[in-house]
Amino acid sequence: MRDDMLTELENVINARRRIYLLRHGEVSYFDPSGLPYQQAEVPLNGEGRSQARAAGKALSEAEIDLVITSGLPRTLQTAELALEQIGSRPQTEMIETLREIRPGDAFKNAGKGADLAFANSLRKSLTRDTEFLGGETFGSLEDRVVPAFEGLAARDDWKELLLVTHGGTNRMILSRALGGGLDTFGRIEQDAGCINIIDLDADGSFLLRLVNYTPESPVKADIRLSSMEQIYMTSLRPGRKAKPPPGDA
Repeated sequence: MRDDMLTELENVINARRRIYLLRHGEVSYFDPSGLPYQQAEVPLNGEGRSQARAAGKALSEAEIDLVITSGLPRTLQTAELALEQIGSRPQTEMIETLREIRPGDAFKNAGKGADLAFANSLRKSLTRDTEFLGGETFGSLEDRVVPAFEGLAARDDWKELLLVTHGGTNRMILSRALGGGLDTFGRIEQDAGCINIIDLDADGSFLLRLVNYTPESPVKADIRLSSMEQIYMTSLRPGRKAKPPPGDA
């Protein structure tokens, strides 16, 4: 009886697969004048390239056999730099429905003096009809990201998956894994270049092992701003790295 139980557990463990979910490294969203760059074209900045390499070093023992990105340059660059450190060249694919939630005019006009609601846009109570900074609704994001993620989970051609996407996309995936939907979305942070680990069992259940791990700052002593607060402060001080105001450290 005991041997049968051990065999059953071993079968579960052997069938378990792993998803390494990364947010792309840091980018500069605004030019020196405070105007936003084209979001589909913005590349990693120097800090972002360093974060991507650090993520790769942290994953150096992973046996990744499939890489998925959203296809935007910042995710492609992050995956490329990480794989250089991992030292492998697995099959790579792009899934455009995993792209970031699309902001509206409130983002485009951020450099002209957005109010603090900009910084809190991901932390307020969200519904499917809530628009992200006047753009895409969170329901629309959910309707394209969750099916794409579930489609990846249903595939049988990978054992360890490297999935490189965006802050909003990652939050939606993690919310799905937690079973919390939009109620969970606003409570999850995704710092630039972070690593999340989701295990997937054969019965389709998820086990969340790691969330928002940043290899260059493991305990985040130097990270006190949310990702949207960082973007907000950068829009007010273009060309300078966002830091908490004095007294907020």
